Amino acid sequence: MTDPIPSEETATRVARSILQRNLRLRAGERVTIEAWPHTLPWAVALAREARRKRALPVILYEDEEAYWDVVDSGGAKLLGTAAAHEFAALGKTDVYLHMWGPGDRMRLNRLPPAQQESLVGFNDAWYASARKTGLRGARLELGRPYPSLAEAYGVPLEVWTDQLVAGSLVDPAELGRRAAPIAAALRRGRRVRIRHPNGTDLTVGLAGHSPRVLDGRPRTDDPKRPFDLLATVPSGLVRVALDETVADGTLVANRTCYYDDGAARSATFEFSGGRLASARFGSGGERFDGPYAKGGRGRDQPGLLSIGLNPALHDTPQLEDIEAGAVLVSVGGNGQLGGKNRSPFFGWGIVAGATVEIDGRSLALPQPSST
Repeated sequence: MTDPIPSEETATRVARSILQRNLRLRAGERVTIEAWPHTLPWAVALAREARRKRALPVILYEDEEAYWDVVDSGGAKLLGTAAAHEFAALGKTDVYLHMWGPGDRMRLNRLPPAQQESLVGFNDAWYASARKTGLRGARLELGRPYPSLAEAYGVPLEVWTDQLVAGSLVDPAELGRRAAPIAAALRRGRRVRIRHPNGTDLTVGLAGHSPRVLDGRPRTDDPKRPFDLLATVPSGLVRVALDETVADGTLVANRTCYYDDGAARSATFEFSGGRLASARFGSGGERFDGPYAKGGRGRDQPGLLSIGLNPALHDTPQLEDIEAGAVLVSVGGNGQLGGKNRSPFFGWGIVAGATVEIDGRSLALPQPSST
């Protein structure tokens, strides 16, 4: 299995769409693009298209083998150091393009947790500097497909990449329009009922929290959400914190739960009296069970509800909740969206093609490509 190399035409279409519609690149702006060997064709296309718009791009390149040489020789802390000259460039950047690296995420996930933390030791300083600079940017999921991870997920690399290409081309303005009535209904509502012929019949509660809309456009106006400086592409999601005391019924998932190192499939969650009574999986359940055992208080309470909007995705790794018509219910922490649950645990199940009612009124949802 090898990395799929995009055609020049495909790479150009994607680069043009992201720079024009997601980031609204202007002439004269300074653009910084991260690149690894597996993402270099995308980086080159982005740089070429930026120049066509009379912007000024530079590519920051990291070699995969050289990176792992340093890790294997005990240099994780060095790789996680906030380098002054790189931050100087960041301070002069208007638009930033991030693509996932290193490519071998399976190898990364096998490292001890402390070593993984060392590798991203620069992260908080990076976002603090980026906010001070006022840059906007995007995290391109096109950097995530990699042979070892595709094998772990059981997803053909080409299929995964093709979906990401199509999903990245969806107009963020259209996603924003689709999100608006859903967000308004979730903001006003009190009870949500989710039903599907597969046995799903679950009622959860809303507590008046403001929904968060992810439409593929960066947000630079909220200092409490520094990660929103970089929009995820593909995107398309409305997400809201749930009432932690309300959940009764059953959710039978028909979409995969993609974890960093593998997948859990065929989840069934049973709720009673605002608590998770049981969680069963057809496969991969240990990825839920292990962290759940350490999740502490709140691990069994409802956390988040989200509704996907992107019509080009279908059971797409790491974006399974963004597929049009995908309804996600989580248990565990929801403080990041204004909820009260501070558990470090986050577990979820997704049913696509369900009907959703808010306070007895049907909510119009985009339809998934297949249920």
